[in-house]
Amino acid sequence: MKIAEGRIRQRGLLIALAFIAGILLWGLVISKMENRAIPLNPAPLIEHPSQRALKEDVPGETVRKRTTRKHTVAEGETLSGIAARYNIDIDTLYGANHHLDERIYPGDEIIILPEKGVLHKVAAGDTLESVSLVYGVTAEAIAAANGKADDFLAVGEMLFIPGGKPHRPAGMPSRSGAARFYWPARGEMSSGFGYRWGKLHAGIDLAAETGEPVSAARSGVVAYAGWWGGYGYTVILDHGQQYLSLYGHLDDYTVSPGEYVRAGERIGHVGNTGYSTGPHLHFEIHFQGVPVNPLNLLP
Repeated sequence: MKIAEGRIRQRGLLIALAFIAGILLWGLVISKMENRAIPLNPAPLIEHPSQRALKEDVPGETVRKRTTRKHTVAEGETLSGIAARYNIDIDTLYGANHHLDERIYPGDEIIILPEKGVLHKVAAGDTLESVSLVYGVTAEAIAAANGKADDFLAVGEMLFIPGGKPHRPAGMPSRSGAARFYWPARGEMSSGFGYRWGKLHAGIDLAAETGEPVSAARSGVVAYAGWWGGYGYTVILDHGQQYLSLYGHLDDYTVSPGEYVRAGERIGHVGNTGYSTGPHLHFEIHFQGVPVNPLNLLP
């Protein structure tokens, strides 16, 4: 009798222990499910800008920021051929390469945009809205093309303007209009304006004998006269309206800073000073602080 009662008690204890173990096991399963549903370290509600995906016009889809590439000119290539190769137009080549000359040479490097458009260098005071008005492209399209998540623009930043056309600054004369400058010296042009082996040749070279007269290409005030590094003896004239002209590798100069000179007035003589391989005049024109092709402004 006592043996039977002991066995009953033993079975009851085992059942109770099994029941308790089941409860504990079920609690463990529930806990694991909850941990999966709510991570211990949830992702932040606001992503860091470096982690933010670039959004296109289609909601929910992400794309990489459109990129540019460089093309090295090969023998026999033309601007029209290069433009056709990348499915863009010549205006787009000029819009991305502001110093590009119509003549290109093997070894020249040309920036290629991802589609038809231009590059715009952000200046102080620029906003997406003001840039959009200049090029006739919506601010939203510009923001999307450049992966912009906000309206912030950094001075000096290069913006890709999809579908934009090269913009001629107000007051910039064209070669088809009346000439604004005159040839500063007689001589054969030995080197043109444009990139040479990845470096900008910011003016034109006129080969002439040492001592040949150099004249002011336009009336203005002498901003500088003296030694200018690799340019040797140099004269810089300020013509107003944000135009400057530079005359380099002079043998000597006959003007002083602050002096007013008229167009055609002698300012020096052709020389071979500075980094030069022979007597010639190096002539530059700058507009709004940027060198431009003098051939576009000469008669």
